[in-house]
Amino acid sequence: MFVKNPEYFLTIVKERSISKAAERLYLSQPYLSQYLARLEGSLGVVLLDRSHSPLRLTPAGELFHAYLERQSFLDRQLVSDLRDLQDKKRPVLHIGVSPWRGSILLPDVLPRFEEQYPDVQLVLHEAPVPDLGALAAANVIDFCVMQPPSDLTELTYEPMMGERIFLVGHRDHPLLQGLNSTYDAPRPFPDLRLLEHERIIMLPPGWRLSKLLYNRFSVYNLEPQNLLITTNTTTAINLAAEKLGFAFLQESGLSRTPYLDRLACFTVGEPPLACPLAVVYKKNGFLSPAARTLIDLIKELYSQFDWAGE
Repeated sequence: MFVKNPEYFLTIVKERSISKAAERLYLSQPYLSQYLARLEGSLGVVLLDRSHSPLRLTPAGELFHAYLERQSFLDRQLVSDLRDLQDKKRPVLHIGVSPWRGSILLPDVLPRFEEQYPDVQLVLHEAPVPDLGALAAANVIDFCVMQPPSDLTELTYEPMMGERIFLVGHRDHPLLQGLNSTYDAPRPFPDLRLLEHERIIMLPPGWRLSKLLYNRFSVYNLEPQNLLITTNTTTAINLAAEKLGFAFLQESGLSRTPYLDRLACFTVGEPPLACPLAVVYKKNGFLSPAARTLIDLIKELYSQFDWAGE
């Protein structure tokens, strides 16, 4: 259907106020109120609940707002695709991953993806996990690989797996003597409280994996006395491999480390502690066939690591 001046309605929703939207659009408030009344009359539904301040979408308004956002995205995508066709440019696919995730994921999936889409130019956006959702919400990227976002106002996601978290340390560390547990055949770590006075290498407290671990620490009444915080998972692996501490790492990433022969790997708890991983993208966004193919390849790769966990 054709909607005249859809940006008017989208601005009202964003500002949650007709007067504020009128200021932003450089329109008079009466004119914008009349626009809204005509729009609701033409659709035969009430879009905004005016009994609340700030304004709130009705169920019909939610549906209409989702339609306009989807239509706006498709319009921009069409213009971009037509421009690329006119300029004979290669189609472009923007994906977001953390630097560490990209280093262990892309070498496994890109060769197969390029077999099917040799003409697609892949643009990689590497950012810390907490920033990836913002890139997807802003339509900077087509999708990203991260933990499911807590705020689903602008985002949606497809679950991929519950990835086991391994506790890793140098196999010759005194604490691990007599405990034979490898990446290929991991055993549960006997008691997390044994780590209380050991150096534990952790990701920042606000990150999803760290939240899971701190919750597990509280279950065991564990208060680590020697924490080393890093945003770089490679740093954690390298330190553990040099007998400089213990780290908690995702199973899939460990498969590519060159230090597996040095590391003892343990699961945490029973059932094993696992962290959810998902493909995240803009709600009502458009996923091209190339994007969908790459997502399916990632899901296929990660299916081997899928565990039921918390």
